[in-house]
Amino acid sequence: MNIIRNLSAFAFLVLLLNAQPTDAVQRDVEGIAAIVNDEVISLYDVDQRVDLFLVTSGIPRSAETVDRIRGQVLRSLVDEKLQIAEAKEYDVNIEKQEIDDSMLRMASQSNMTLEGIVEFLENSNIDEETLREQIRAELAWGQFVRRMYRGRITIGEEEINEQYQKAMETLDQPRYLINEILLPTNSFNDEERIKQLTNEIIKQLQAGVDFGAVARQMSIAASAARGGEVGWVSANQLDSNIQKSLSRMAPGQISSPIATPAGIYIIALRDKQDGGGRSPLRNQFDLLQVVFDSSTSVQTVDGYVNGFKTCKRTEEALANVKTKVNVRSGLKALGSFAAALRGVVAPLEAGQVLRLKDDDQNEVLLAVCDRKDDMGMQISRDAISDNLFSQRLAMLSRRHLRNLQRESVVEYR
Repeated sequence: MNIIRNLSAFAFLVLLLNAQPTDAVQRDVEGIAAIVNDEVISLYDVDQRVDLFLVTSGIPRSAETVDRIRGQVLRSLVDEKLQIAEAKEYDVNIEKQEIDDSMLRMASQSNMTLEGIVEFLENSNIDEETLREQIRAELAWGQFVRRMYRGRITIGEEEINEQYQKAMETLDQPRYLINEILLPTNSFNDEERIKQLTNEIIKQLQAGVDFGAVARQMSIAASAARGGEVGWVSANQLDSNIQKSLSRMAPGQISSPIATPAGIYIIALRDKQDGGGRSPLRNQFDLLQVVFDSSTSVQTVDGYVNGFKTCKRTEEALANVKTKVNVRSGLKALGSFAAALRGVVAPLEAGQVLRLKDDDQNEVLLAVCDRKDDMGMQISRDAISDNLFSQRLAMLSRRHLRNLQRESVVEYR
């Protein structure tokens, strides 16, 4: 599981230097935390996974923090035992090379090498197998779910058309680029424990702890494997309580705990748009603006305007001409230009040139070197189909795991 994702080289070095040895290595390896259908989870396993979570997320260690996350970590280990056992029943076996490849992807995303990850774990007193087992469970369950349900999911044209129509109707709604953490409410002892855990997580996220690492370890949402990444969503695609929270947030902020029927959400707002439809203010223009020196004759300015072919040729011709301003903007959104300039530029097409006067009555050449119109939110039927398939597969995955949980015999020590 890619739990070191998004750690910069500097952040990683800080974690490496500050990682503290844990008492896990002193704990009796044979001490039992839980038995899952005759499969043992040792106290050492739990300690190691807690340590892995803390050092990769950057959350400072304290007795209170360890106590709050320990229960959730144990429940995650129980689920992994169930997932691996179920995958084996259907002859899904993960080879060492598959785990190595996953670890290599982690390394590249963190500007590290595979050896660097192993060294990091060793210096943090974490057994490499702790990470490998977590990766093994994720890969095995993913392969099992795809093998079991891929052929049973059918996405019809009528369903795609319905979703397409809904998407078209929401083009002008606010859109949000978000990451999420979903915490279960039915697996905690009481509301106070939920409150303590969520507040602790939010506090650390606001302090700069890696959101993706926390999502991978703690979230039960399908997005957990992607570090909580959801992507762009329209307001009406979200729970009403999440909508309300997002409407009050600015990009870069972390939400307060949001209660929903699915559980408690923590949302990171990465960006927002007022609407996904086409907007003239998002049309992009590459402008060449030349303000001629007062000594330049009217006939000379006329020559440059009337003889305009391309911006590059004009720039070359003006290289040795005395001008007050000679700038090229590069492609910029119309909304980024001064208000007085927008009205003049908006109707122009690429290759058009105007002769104007500025506020000081200087001669001005204004040319549109290039123009790219905003196409609004692009809606693809193929993308809708893929999204529906992923949603259906995630739902079946959660349902299958719940069935395993109900049918299993778990003894907590």
